[in-house]
Amino acid sequence: MIDVGDHYRPIDHASEPCVYRVVGATDEVTLLRVTDGNGRRVNTGEIRRIAPSALDAEFERAENPDAGFTPVASVRNALSGLYWSVRKYL
Repeated sequence: MIDVGDHYRPIDHASEPCVYRVVGATDEVTLLRVTDGNGRRVNTGEIRRIAPSALDAEFERAENPDAGFTPVASVRNALSGLYWSVRKYL
């Protein structure tokens, strides 16, 4: 069963590796792209609508890219915030 909030990635290795979140599941499945090729969270606004049978054939389940704590991302965000805090006074 396909549920809103589930995450999938394309099986086809020729396409860019990314993760999609299910944002609609009626007669067709609506997917919103939530990561880039490196697995980082992005807001692309890219939406795909496919049949449930195509989802089973062309995609595999993926982990939620927002789950868990990543120390590297936290440090990067902190340094970026510090930079922009100082930059506004220059």
